Amino acid sequence: MYLYVYDESVQGQRFERELALIETRLTDLGISGKIARLALFRDAEELIRDEVRRGTKTVVAVGNDQTLRKVMDAVADPAIVIAIIPLGPGNNIADILGIPQGVAACDVLSARLVEELDLGSVNGMRFLHMVTATGVAPVCTCEGSFSITPVCKSTIEIRNLVQSDDLGAADPTDGKLEFVMRTPRRSWLIKTVDALTKLPFTHLQLKSADTMSLLVDGEQLQGTEFDIKILPKQIRIVTGKDRKYV
Repeated sequence: MYLYVYDESVQGQRFERELALIETRLTDLGISGKIARLALFRDAEELIRDEVRRGTKTVVAVGNDQTLRKVMDAVADPAIVIAIIPLGPGNNIADILGIPQGVAACDVLSARLVEELDLGSVNGMRFLHMVTATGVAPVCTCEGSFSITPVCKSTIEIRNLVQSDDLGAADPTDGKLEFVMRTPRRSWLIKTVDALTKLPFTHLQLKSADTMSLLVDGEQLQGTEFDIKILPKQIRIVTGKDRKYV
């Protein structure tokens, strides 16, 4: 059984025609299912969990990265398959997973290439993509064995599912997260360049005397202490053959 979770952002006239095409294509492919429109319900997590208890095996987020996060937060059972049909802006994760926009995503869903991916956790908040913090200088304790402290306010990234960039791709199947710290410094030419620290880890703690603000897959989390760890093979998700993390 499939449950299609329509985000509030896709329920206006702008996406009316495309949603109709998606629903027709899903029917043609034999994978239509129940539709849940989040704007009509007070508690999205309770709605999704109720449907899972009734036998739903695949929950499809119809919307963007934030819709996918809502579905991930609600689906605690790693046996349930999660997928996304991206619509509109804000679909960076879908792009990395190789899922095309709109009705074309239906065929990827039908092909059902399911992969088990790692998740990260920050103070119990799970994430698939990455965590970022700018203008911070915390004590970073890795694996409980050694610490790194930037000499000035820096940018920190915790990467799990990241397509290839200047640092390469982050592999969400290797049982590790990547810690990246970019610390600004002055070169002899008086130009600002970044000193780069990069290392894999399974457990990291950040501590600061001042309140820090972290973006966890786009959602803000504030505090002075953060416990970050890997959750291996915690999500079964539909990917496309053009995925960009390998």
